[in-house]
Amino acid sequence: MRPRSAFRLYAAAVSLTVAALSLAACDVIFPHYSEGEKLYRDNCAECHGVDGSGNTALYMGNGYADLLDNNWKNGGDPGSLANSIRNGVFGEMPGFGQKLTDAQIRLITEYIRVLRGEMPRERH
Repeated sequence: MRPRSAFRLYAAAVSLTVAALSLAACDVIFPHYSEGEKLYRDNCAECHGVDGSGNTALYMGNGYADLLDNNWKNGGDPGSLANSIRNGVFGEMPGFGQKLTDAQIRLITEYIRVLRGEMPRERH
């Protein structure tokens, strides 16, 4: 093999290796968020925290802001959770029924259940 051909072959192999490693690390560098997680982050994380712990400047100390425990004002089952998102909690949380569709509320409810470990994380 001529030196120039060997260099091209080597350069192509290195380029393919770098491309493969970049694609493999893509989920680590740019994680995929499910639609429910995106909606949660956009509408809920400011008060409930990205991880659902409620440990935010706005709601620190409010036990109901922590979605990971079993301290629920209006029930932690999926139906009660969806109702709280849709209608709000008087004096503590605004309702999102005018802003979000029922399908979006369902996706947020499912994502909260993922945060709580009640459902597996969606992977694509």
